[in-house]
Amino acid sequence: MRYHLLSLNSLLYLALKNSFKGADAQIRRGKKVREVVQKAQHNIDVRDLIQEHNLDNVCNVAKALLEQEIFKSTLKAKIRFPEVFEISPAQSAERSASEAEAARLEADAIKSASRGQYNDVPVGYSRDVPLFSDKVSGAGRCSLGAMVLASKANVAVDRPEPRTSPPKQPFPNTSVQVPSLYPVYLPYQTQHRLLLKVQGILENACYNFGSREMKDMIERNGWDCPECVELNIWARTLLDNQGRFQPVDLDNLGQPFSELTSSIIRIRHTVVHRLRVSANGLEQFLADAEALAQLLHDEHSTRSLARLRRETQISIEELKRNKDLLESRLRSKLKQISDQRIELDRLEHSVVDEMLKADKEYHLLAGSNLDEAIQSYDTTIHSTAPTEIASRLESDHEDDPAT
Repeated sequence: MRYHLLSLNSLLYLALKNSFKGADAQIRRGKKVREVVQKAQHNIDVRDLIQEHNLDNVCNVAKALLEQEIFKSTLKAKIRFPEVFEISPAQSAERSASEAEAARLEADAIKSASRGQYNDVPVGYSRDVPLFSDKVSGAGRCSLGAMVLASKANVAVDRPEPRTSPPKQPFPNTSVQVPSLYPVYLPYQTQHRLLLKVQGILENACYNFGSREMKDMIERNGWDCPECVELNIWARTLLDNQGRFQPVDLDNLGQPFSELTSSIIRIRHTVVHRLRVSANGLEQFLADAEALAQLLHDEHSTRSLARLRRETQISIEELKRNKDLLESRLRSKLKQISDQRIELDRLEHSVVDEMLKADKEYHLLAGSNLDEAIQSYDTTIHSTAPTEIASRLESDHEDDPAT
């Protein structure tokens, strides 16, 4: 993206995007638009646009963009100004690599968390789970009961932070190592609430299916409500009883049933062990959850999960476009700084060259002046020498007694 090639509208969008966000993206009245623009004049880009196009024109363009909801939706902004959201092939490759690394770390974290479970716990009951802090147990592991006691005692149980700091990505035209904005993560609180909701919906769907298709097992185990059975137990139970599903329904999954149930188990582990997952991993969880609800022929759960998946996808795509915009703006700003640095380097060399040139001129001038002085001295010597000789001869003649 080259700033000098962008239109006034796109430049104004970039300059005022941080001002017209949230509730301010709903502003339509000209007076209020003007107030926001005036407050944004601390931004050098806004100030430059006002100086070049005057305040009235800037406010009119901003008002038009607000009415078109360009500030409210990055999707509409990307359609209107595609050049603003451009990313380089190198950035695209770096993002793919970071997403793959995030997926690997998430899989390792889930495996590590699930190793703490014991196989001798009765079906339907919670197994011991490893914690990420030794503040409750010296071994760093405690049962669900210990977790409850810890919470009552107000003892902190740490949630694991990402294992690695954000990767650095090289930007052209600068030696600065810029932290990557990828992979994308939702705020952890939002992620946890979302997956907790998904887990509850699936546990209800599984219980309803079990009540219809596996009634004897439900009664034998004393499961009289959805809360009796954890989602990972349901996933294993459904896998062991996959003969109860129609072959065509299993074929429509698009993946082996064992892989689907493994993903469902990971949803439970992610919620219970407070693991962070990337936006890509989150979308995959939601897609698999919806697929399981469809397989169970639970229309209410399927609709609920489809709505959650759609809203999550919209939020994630909005977040990604904002990240693309931020990186695109950074790349352009760094290019401007690089150009300024090149110009400053040129000016530095220029003033040094001017000094050397002037010194050479003064050097030549000094030599020239001295040469003139020497020549003038020689001329004076040659012109006065005969006169002095004649004066001596005349003086000698007057002093001779013979004359």
